[in-house]
Amino acid sequence: MKLIPTGLVLLIIVHEVRSWDPDAGLVTSWTKRAGVTVNSSTGNNPGLVLDGNDDTHWSSGSCLPTGFISRPSMNVLLNLCQTSACRVNGAPDHDLRLLTDSSMYTTSLVGIGQNHRAEIIIDTSGEDIAQISVWGVYNGDTELKIEDIHGAETILQTFNQSDNYNRRTFVVNTKVDNIILESGLSFRLKEVAALGRGSCQERVVVDLGVVRRIGVVRTRHWAGTDTAYSTSLTMSVDGQSWDKVRDLQPTALHAVYTRLHSPTEYRYIALEYDVKLKNYNKVYCWEIDSYDEFGMWGPAAKAKPNSVSIGEMLGVNGIWGWGHNPNGASLYSRVASYARNYHNLDWDVRDPDFDPQFEQMGQGHGTNASWWLNWDREYSTWRSAGLKVDTSIQFLNKTFAANVWNNPRKSAYTYGREFGRHFGPQIGNGLVTAMEVGNEPWDYSADFYATVLEGMTAGVRDVDQIMNVLPGAFQAYTIAPEEPKSGNYIGNRVKEAVATNISVINTHAYSFITNENGQRVGTYPEHPDSTFNSIRNMIRWRDVNTPCKPVWLTEWGWDADGGQENCFATECVTESAQALYGARALFLSARLGIARATWYFYANSDTCNTLFCRSGLTTSIKHNFTEKAVFHMFESVLGKMGKSYFRTALKEDDRGHVYLFGQANIFQNVTHLVAWLPLDASDVTIQTETVPLPLSLRPVAAWRLTGTNAALQDEPLPHTQGLRMTLTLSIRPLIVKVTSPDPVATIG
Repeated sequence: MKLIPTGLVLLIIVHEVRSWDPDAGLVTSWTKRAGVTVNSSTGNNPGLVLDGNDDTHWSSGSCLPTGFISRPSMNVLLNLCQTSACRVNGAPDHDLRLLTDSSMYTTSLVGIGQNHRAEIIIDTSGEDIAQISVWGVYNGDTELKIEDIHGAETILQTFNQSDNYNRRTFVVNTKVDNIILESGLSFRLKEVAALGRGSCQERVVVDLGVVRRIGVVRTRHWAGTDTAYSTSLTMSVDGQSWDKVRDLQPTALHAVYTRLHSPTEYRYIALEYDVKLKNYNKVYCWEIDSYDEFGMWGPAAKAKPNSVSIGEMLGVNGIWGWGHNPNGASLYSRVASYARNYHNLDWDVRDPDFDPQFEQMGQGHGTNASWWLNWDREYSTWRSAGLKVDTSIQFLNKTFAANVWNNPRKSAYTYGREFGRHFGPQIGNGLVTAMEVGNEPWDYSADFYATVLEGMTAGVRDVDQIMNVLPGAFQAYTIAPEEPKSGNYIGNRVKEAVATNISVINTHAYSFITNENGQRVGTYPEHPDSTFNSIRNMIRWRDVNTPCKPVWLTEWGWDADGGQENCFATECVTESAQALYGARALFLSARLGIARATWYFYANSDTCNTLFCRSGLTTSIKHNFTEKAVFHMFESVLGKMGKSYFRTALKEDDRGHVYLFGQANIFQNVTHLVAWLPLDASDVTIQTETVPLPLSLRPVAAWRLTGTNAALQDEPLPHTQGLRMTLTLSIRPLIVKVTSPDPVATIG
């Protein structure tokens, strides 16, 4: 044993060992856990509703023309001849049991009786029958008759040998006491069936194996066009007693989310279809998932102070050429500290294996691919307007197919090295602060993209250790549909080997939900099912695999009307909603610790027939880049609190979000309080909330964001008493400027 000398302090530094987890962002559905099983009323492969693939599905059988025969709820004759209800010339015959056993492979002989007739009578005791189906083998004319509840007989058909082995079906629509078949010669019957008034019901049931706390169910359950009367989501604890959770829209083609009124414990989840009685009607289910109340996004991490101010966070997506007109970079610098450019790789090189020749470009001779191009002139204009420059090196399989890259790793390395050498801050001209390896390079295979990412980032890092380098925009919440050839799942595309080269994690997050019709629509960012919440998954992925690296939200925003330019996509919101949601999402991003939030897009498109063509901060060139309400709103927010940093959340639930902002140094005073109701922009609710304060704060000014071009209106100062403040909340954020008598209070 070694002795430690007295008076010495032994300092042991333990480095935390983290294991790489490509799936760290996922929230696994309850239906994808071990021990889960599924069964269905009819059809094949019900397990496909649990395979995690929205492109595979279970399909039911069809009740008509013959599927009803084996269903007790539909075939009123099923197994009836196992009782005394079936008789031949008044005498029982055990062979008659096969007549209604639902099998086409068994036959019953009806022989000549004492009256020299072959006759069978099926006593239906006044059943209300819609149609009768008969399969037989006849030696001569054989009559099919029914006797109604009043004793009247009706001949439905006379069979002969041309009907042998064929199904014959007859509409009845009456209450029947007896079904009779009679002939002068013996005959055989394979089956007799009668469709009653029961509906055609189909069902697929998931057994979770154990009781789970369920708050959200995701279903892709299309029943076909004009196929089902209704589709219902039902749930059960024991498989015996069922609760109808929701009536679903049968024709919803895309996945639908059902949020329970409150999280409830269930074990069984079922989809029930009431199918219309038409021949060959089937219903379908592609996938069933369930989660707790946080859904596939999981809960937000505990709020922590953000090291980036609101003003430093907010940027805008721009494009080549905008800096060379009066409405260019100088206009957008009023609402952004940096701009992100879609820097097309095919503008720089004719072939990805070629050198881009940035040095000759800087001398005015263009790049390898574009003789006229000078990125230095372009980016200098942006910088002169006060904007930092981020670049997204944009390339896709459709522009540079994978097989065009002779040596993907080497070619990407060369491009990255030359880019960093020319534009980087370490040995280059310093015009570019960040380089993104692809924008949305989702049409490449995962392995191919990972190779390009590794090469390009290595090339940059060999000449520049300062420039921010980041992968393309991916998501961390679902693996499907990642394979076999394309996808955007980060776990398959950003590998552990590249972690030392990248300095940022990158994602795009728009705010969509799918309504009950299976239609995607725009929604407010706090909606519990909004895709904006996917930021949470990326943060969890970052925390496990690349801790301390910032997360950048390089695209977000809403499409909206405004400035005489209409918006027609289902995801469009109003101009006021675009502005209000933009402010609220910016505050949410600050609370989540996002380091950059880059609005998409700087301006509307000239022509508009798709999503994202009306997401601009301004109108298009057709209307002179008129500033929309969202532009004025961002400008006003930055004017009032652009230098402040998120500090903590005082309240964060469906009754209100209340955040504190202050200076970068946590020992400085809180400067602003921001509060709003997390509701749809059409909601007129006004609510008074009293919130506890972590320190004494005195309001000195208050403003309300309006969602209009007049972005702010003055508000009365909130009432304070001790460590409590009473706020009037609405969908329109309230900004309160505050001071504190305690200059060293900490908010953490």
